[in-house]
Amino acid sequence: MRFRVLGALEVDNDDGLVELGGVRQRSALAYLLLHANQVVSTSQLLGALWPADDAPMTARKILQNAIWRLRGVLARPSSGESAPELLTRNPGYMLRVRPEQVDLLVFQQRVAAGRAALAAGRPVAARDLLTEALALWRGSVLADLAEEGTYWAEVASIQKKRLDVMEDCFEAELACGGHQSVLHELKALVEAEPLRERASRQLMLALYRCGRQADALAVYGRVREALVDGLGLEPSPELQQLQRAVLTQDPALDLRRTAQPAQPVQTAQPAPPVQPGPTPQPVRTAQVPEFTLPSPRPVPGPESLRAAGAPAASIAVPSEYRQASVLLLRFGLGPEFGTLPPEDVDRVLDAVTQLAREKIEAEGGIVASALGSVLLGLFEDDDASENAGAVRAVRAAAAVRDCLVIAAATLHSSSTGQALAAHGAVYTGQVVVCRWPGPGVTPPWIGGHLVDDCRAALGSVPAGEVHVCEATRRLTEGHITYRGGGTNMAPWELLAVGDGFTNQCGASAGDRECELDLMRAILLRTRHRSTPHLVTVLGPPGRKTRLLLEFQRLVESGTAEPVRVLTGAVAPSRGGMCAPAQMLASYAGTGPEDTPESASAKLDMALAGLTDDRETRADLLAALGPLIHARGPVMREVLGAWRDFLALAAAKHPLVVIWDDLDRADEPLLELVEKLADPRADLPLLNVVGADARLLARRPGWAAGRPQAMTISLGPVADDALDQLLECLLMPGRAAVVA
Repeated sequence: MRFRVLGALEVDNDDGLVELGGVRQRSALAYLLLHANQVVSTSQLLGALWPADDAPMTARKILQNAIWRLRGVLARPSSGESAPELLTRNPGYMLRVRPEQVDLLVFQQRVAAGRAALAAGRPVAARDLLTEALALWRGSVLADLAEEGTYWAEVASIQKKRLDVMEDCFEAELACGGHQSVLHELKALVEAEPLRERASRQLMLALYRCGRQADALAVYGRVREALVDGLGLEPSPELQQLQRAVLTQDPALDLRRTAQPAQPVQTAQPAPPVQPGPTPQPVRTAQVPEFTLPSPRPVPGPESLRAAGAPAASIAVPSEYRQASVLLLRFGLGPEFGTLPPEDVDRVLDAVTQLAREKIEAEGGIVASALGSVLLGLFEDDDASENAGAVRAVRAAAAVRDCLVIAAATLHSSSTGQALAAHGAVYTGQVVVCRWPGPGVTPPWIGGHLVDDCRAALGSVPAGEVHVCEATRRLTEGHITYRGGGTNMAPWELLAVGDGFTNQCGASAGDRECELDLMRAILLRTRHRSTPHLVTVLGPPGRKTRLLLEFQRLVESGTAEPVRVLTGAVAPSRGGMCAPAQMLASYAGTGPEDTPESASAKLDMALAGLTDDRETRADLLAALGPLIHARGPVMREVLGAWRDFLALAAAKHPLVVIWDDLDRADEPLLELVEKLADPRADLPLLNVVGADARLLARRPGWAAGRPQAMTISLGPVADDALDQLLECLLMPGRAAVVA
């Protein structure tokens, strides 16, 4: 049995690839492989499988089940081999394997042998061993788990070690006289890692030996500029000494005659396809090979050029520093999705990614990469304004965040904020941009310290939040509202975009602009005439819920006279009474953590703000007790008290009451909602009802003939990426699972 982690996680035996199971099981195996033949504590594994403070109560049980299943997988060795052992060792577990079974361990062995040969003055042997070690890499370490949003310090350390080994291999190749063959790979590495002085020294030496003295000195100038401007440091004495040697054409820089020349390949092989990975590999071929720039994602090569038959060595990838803003998004799925088949979860993630792509491109950004649940966007500044890129990046982040709030709310779970949420980070500064030449639509590669800082910040962003750096906050503070301290410990959190929610989910939600304008007009009429009104929105679950939530955000973000909004979703299991309970809890400020006594006290305080009559307040407190305590079924007598409460609240300030899924309600609640629109009442009360066609089937005369009532019918066709996501979440057969 063989294990591979230098790329996507793979395990195979004589029968082929071994099925490893779900993401937790694969993550546990991967983490144990990174610490092969070492004891890994249970707390370490739990921390690797779940972010800080995000582990469920059953985390240890889930880990134990994953270990149990892995033991079953590992108990099937290849013929003639002993099976790897997954042992329980205090205080955790140990995966016992032979070094030759794990590509990471083989890589480390060959690197050690290659470095020993280089130190012993045997550059040809060193080059061969180090090239073999780098050939084991198939892409970024555990690339498949990175797509799932897994970030481990061990992975970053291994990626950096690869850069060190590449420099060792370049050193050996230069000693063998291969300065011409490594020139392109060295250029790519130095452009992507301008602060690695050893690679810069090697590139200067290779250019000098190729007769390009001016180019070698230009490399020194760029490195010095990057060090001075970025860190306030001068180049190292070794690099300064090399510059002086190039200036004086020191003979010591020439290749020593005793060095063994590079061995040409007897038969030229076709250039290999580009493999995902963070850095190029120096390979010993007659032609210059294709390479992959270091990046947080696999960099696709220019397919159009390869399809046209262009040789690998002729494909140049120019790069430059650009002032821009980068947006990193990671999407999280809550436990509501745990029971869905993997293909359904993938479908939801695809829909979320498409939604984010739509919002980024709508703001003039470019999606540089989209891997699994992680997406990277680039927003370059234009000539007209130095803050244009930052403003557009933050607007796009807010649009994605707010749209997922709408999508999550359609699930009607007890924790909708965690059911489907985005983690976002926006950083502004100098970024390395590499654009593929020639025709085609291949997105540019972006990298550098700014992207690294943004990725590091993303790891600490809670679900449903967007954090920005100080530079972004400073450039956008006239357009965006933030809170926080602007440091790593207290980052700036995006609250709202200045021009309101309607521009965030599309220009007033695209084709919903007309519907929202109608609903806004009814609200103004309700307030102006102080008369109850009823708006009914009929349509598919996803679309009508989206319109209700957009209207809620529109009302709450208004700058005119404040309007109180109460929302509730009807659940048939409680005869519809859960909606009034949700609204009452919102008004009184109670939550699941409140005891019956504290909940009653908060309700009494809220009622005191509505009426000075002690007797009325005491009667309402007693009658509404079953709602606020949420204990057992609620009697119909409560509806009368609930209606009186709404009347008092509307008399205090204009009130919007939003009922979603009212078609699920029982008859008493339906009668109450209709009566709340009684035109004889002198109250600024707007009832907004969301339902599907079953409401009219039960009540054919619903709101018919009333001057204070309006019905909006929505079609079933999905208009944009958010509509498509909602349709995906609520497709037939799934609503019962996630609702």
